[in-house]
Amino acid sequence: MRAETLKRLMPAWEWRWTDTDAPMLASHRLWQSAAYRLNSGPAVDAINRLVAESISGGNIDLAWVDKAVFLYPETVQRIRDSARRTVHFTPDTAFHANRSRHFEKTIGMFDMLVTTKSFEVEEYRRRVPADRLHLTTQGFDPALHFPRRTPRQRSRSVTFVGLAEPDRERCIVSLLEHDIRVRLGGRGWKGFLTRWGRHPKLDFIGANVVGSQYAEALSSSWVGLGFLSKRFPELHTTRTFEIPACGAVLATEATPETRSYFTESEAVFFDDCADLAGTIDRLFAEASDDGLIAIASGGTRRVKSDGRDYPSILRNILGRLHIERFQLAL
Repeated sequence: MRAETLKRLMPAWEWRWTDTDAPMLASHRLWQSAAYRLNSGPAVDAINRLVAESISGGNIDLAWVDKAVFLYPETVQRIRDSARRTVHFTPDTAFHANRSRHFEKTIGMFDMLVTTKSFEVEEYRRRVPADRLHLTTQGFDPALHFPRRTPRQRSRSVTFVGLAEPDRERCIVSLLEHDIRVRLGGRGWKGFLTRWGRHPKLDFIGANVVGSQYAEALSSSWVGLGFLSKRFPELHTTRTFEIPACGAVLATEATPETRSYFTESEAVFFDDCADLAGTIDRLFAEASDDGLIAIASGGTRRVKSDGRDYPSILRNILGRLHIERFQLAL
């Protein structure tokens, strides 16, 4: 999404893409495991060779690197030597999950480091000057995340797509026990489905619900669950903006960040599973959809007016880099 957005923002520029997933997926599972666990091995070697080949010739105005967890210091140095400006962007944590000794060694080589994790700002500041750090929010892609159903076509159900985690399982169970229909997708749910898969109110929509399928899933239910990970102190996530962008009611855990992005009339906040189930139960018990429509519409207007879309977010980053020759294509 970010790559396509950059291309639309800067239509006069020539772009070269390097898909580092390709050598990873072509590697044996053993080497994939070594890459993710140790940041080393043949798969990581192949990624670095591919990146080095892609920048041969130099003369690059802007090098944009998404998640440099597998890039060796010598590879990042070659990128820096070949480019006038270098940006590192990650939508994920860099010092909790996804931690990489390679990134730790190369963090100072980038002209700008963009993070969406406010709780990691101090970690960055211990390593780079504050003026090279840019904190932004997660975002949504307006070309993908938009309402695909009318209000009348939405079901009184809740949708969650994401990884299974114990607290998420507990909340799904609480919803089912309140006789609330749940549409569930994502990875890691095998054990949960063994126990709850036959529940009449549970629909498992698949392990790989991505792209337009993901947007369609959010557009089919009245409520989208904005669960936050408990593996690290996450305060908002991509779902925080993708759900209202798709016209659904965002049900999100109450944090200082989610509270700053929405009011009570623009999202449903909860502190625990029982609170979540009770609130949704009351909303679905109403005879009319008017209350759901009001919250969903308010959330959609808010993410648009506040510029939570990737074009607005990336335009701001480019502006900080003092790149003047860009415009959003009509």
